[in-house]
Amino acid sequence: MVSSTAKIRKIGNSKGILFPKSVLEESGITNTVTITVKDKVILISAEKASKKKKWSDFKKAKQRVGLITNKFDETEWTW
Repeated sequence: MVSSTAKIRKIGNSKGILFPKSVLEESGITNTVTITVKDKVILISAEKASKKKKWSDFKKAKQRVGLITNKFDETEWTW
């Protein structure tokens, strides 16, 4: 467990904290974080890597939803 103290700095109209390298390495934070505030406690955690979508993912979603039809599709549409 890494523990350190940091001073809040003014950055433009905002404020920020610079994290020591050791804290970032142990937390797994690279580029993007999730910030949660609950009961005056700020929790900063590494954002979970999003799974890259494949074409098969969209085909499965289409099968679950089904096609939405309207009156034009049922009566006037021809191939």
